Amino acid sequence: MSAGGRGGIDKQALVEILAANGVNATPDDAEAALRALTRIHAATASLLEPQAFDDTAERFGRLLENDGGTGAEA
Repeated sequence: MSAGGRGGIDKQALVEILAANGVNATPDDAEAALRALTRIHAATASLLEPQAFDDTAERFGRLLENDGGTGAEA
């Protein structure tokens, strides 16, 4: 969620948000959280695309496992 490709939130901003909520996160923790949020966002966004009903749950699971977070299927 950096300003470029992760929804407008950079690593330092996430650290500050977490700290404001009582979570002591290192920049590495924030990077891992950003990667997870990116994968979740890509997976949920893919559910908006037209697809066969039977593919929805399986496709969502594959996208969550995709470490790239690009929204491309594995």
